[in-house]
Amino acid sequence: MAGLLGQLGYPTEPSAVERRLERLQVVGDRVVVAEMEGKVVGLAHLQVTPALERERPAAKIGALVVDDAHRGRGIGRALVQAIEDEARLRGCELLFLTTAERRDAAHAFYERLGLKHTGRRYGRTLSE
Repeated sequence: MAGLLGQLGYPTEPSAVERRLERLQVVGDRVVVAEMEGKVVGLAHLQVTPALERERPAAKIGALVVDDAHRGRGIGRALVQAIEDEARLRGCELLFLTTAERRDAAHAFYERLGLKHTGRRYGRTLSE
């Protein structure tokens, strides 16, 4: 999983991934993985959040990545479908994700899945 996060642009040590997975489990997030021949080749992270502006919760795909060598085989589509299915089970009314402007191939993939470009994201890194 650490290698996949690195491909996504977030270099991470395996021990850090283990700690993060434990924290995600505590708050009820779900991480779905795709495996081929015993190796994790894709992952998707679901965050479900109650919202003041909506009656029902919103589901965010916090991370979505398929190994470079395994793209184009339907793995990403299957991961998103698993996340969407879980979001529906949890009563969510919206599924969304954020993405970097530079990820043109990912944007095209999201649109093929029926996701719409609906806005912008602004952020700031918070120091410790």
